[in-house]
Amino acid sequence: MSESIPKEIIGIAYASEWEHVKQFIKALLELTLDSESGYSLNTLNGIVNNKKYKEYDYQIKSKAQIKFLNSITDFEKLSFYQYSEYKRNIIDISKYKDVIVLNAQYMGPEIDHTNYFNFAIYLDSFVLPYFSDIKGNVYECNEIMELIPRFKTQTPKKIKKPKLPEKLESSKSEIETYEKLTEKNAIWHGSETNSFQKWKMKVHKEFREKLGGFPYYKGKITNKYDSYLNSLIKKPLAKTSPPKKTQVSKKLQGKKSIVRKPMSKKIEDKKKPDVKKLEPLNFEATIYNKLTAKNAIYGGRITKAFENWKLKMQKGFVQEIGGKPYYKGAITQKYEKYLKSL
Repeated sequence: MSESIPKEIIGIAYASEWEHVKQFIKALLELTLDSESGYSLNTLNGIVNNKKYKEYDYQIKSKAQIKFLNSITDFEKLSFYQYSEYKRNIIDISKYKDVIVLNAQYMGPEIDHTNYFNFAIYLDSFVLPYFSDIKGNVYECNEIMELIPRFKTQTPKKIKKPKLPEKLESSKSEIETYEKLTEKNAIWHGSETNSFQKWKMKVHKEFREKLGGFPYYKGKITNKYDSYLNSLIKKPLAKTSPPKKTQVSKKLQGKKSIVRKPMSKKIEDKKKPDVKKLEPLNFEATIYNKLTAKNAIYGGRITKAFENWKLKMQKGFVQEIGGKPYYKGAITQKYEKYLKSL
């Protein structure tokens, strides 16, 4: 029963205790790891295997792969994300100056965390919150109130209103992707349209569920999210511009005999768009045709069935293999091998 109850642990420790805190994270991963969905690990501004990376991704599918944490000696932010039909486990670790802050939201058995953090809070829906320190001391809610003297009755101080967070500006990639997919303006009279804002929230949610990680970091779009947006773009078909009207001079107006009718020309059949131009869908379309005996492209456009199949394959690839199906609009070799194996 206790394993099906959502739990949360918030821990604070000195950065010098990272190796000690790391042991707790390993134990928590072992207890909650689902081999089918696995954990997606995202590292920002970290040192992995003695090399600096702005962003580093890793998939944890087995308990043996949890040892990968030993290679991370420094970081600014770590995020572990596991999503399945019955579980949604998130572990976020941030490092600021000389302090590490852990926030773990998970579904699983209880784990002893009382000797790993200088200060920690444990919460679930069946018991009252309790607090602990690195010495293993545990405090109830009434005891913690007595320990902190600033909670004693004092003259109330004027509370300053917190500043509203700065509005996150949309990236150029989001605007271009939205306008290419919908053929609508993302910005109107200097402001974002309501439909564009709803689309952004929907894509953010899909990105987190499919790939994990952060769409933005410190106000800037991440490379992983930028690549995801590029994979959504379908190359639009070229639109034929209407023929320009021939202008007739004022002197010739009214003289029907002078104005000659244009020579009749044979109307050329409109060429159907070349399927080869719909890269990088060529390879996926070939695999789809072989597996289903159906056309992926009909009338120069991608069929709905092929679109659904493509999204299913990309999700399966991320969960089973890990990595990116596309990079800068081109299919990756890893994803190409995966499709060949189907």
